[in-house]
Amino acid sequence: MSVSHQLTDTRPSVHTLLRWVPTFVAFPVGGLAAHLLVGPVDTVLSAAVGGLVTGLAIGAAQWWALRPAGPTAGRWVSACGLGFAAALALVTAVAGPPTTVGAVVVQGAVCGLGLGAAQAGVLFRRLGARALFWPVLLACAWALGWTVTAAVGVRLEDGWTVFGSSGAVVVTVMSAALPLVLRRSASS
Repeated sequence: MSVSHQLTDTRPSVHTLLRWVPTFVAFPVGGLAAHLLVGPVDTVLSAAVGGLVTGLAIGAAQWWALRPAGPTAGRWVSACGLGFAAALALVTAVAGPPTTVGAVVVQGAVCGLGLGAAQAGVLFRRLGARALFWPVLLACAWALGWTVTAAVGVRLEDGWTVFGSSGAVVVTVMSAALPLVLRRSASS
């Protein structure tokens, strides 16, 4: 294979990844919007509503990055909003508002798992059983995202729905395989 052919083959992959990179902005923007709307996550209701707002923001940004090879906007965005709202409400109902590093790491794992499961439901038609790895990856990524956020000194007592930009960068990098897998499955 010639060098020029190899470069041509990598351009779509690079373009696909570059479209994914800005999705990290949706995390702090969605978290801020939720915080302005419902305040800190300190009740199951604030967790559910805040999680919905944050999940919709994340879902919209990811849908934009995944198109045209990705799922439809309605299915992806609603799955993200509902999956994150349910997971954040569940972990808040069981454990209360997280105020320690360990608690936000657990919250991150549960929320990543919930969001990932909702997204996997949308992805299953296209990816089959491979979609089942997605919730596990997101659980790990979101736990690490909260770990990084706590390490940079974000006040956990403020009750954010999601980590800020430092954690968002980690999750965005760890989840960058999704647009590549979807692009590959669309061209198969």
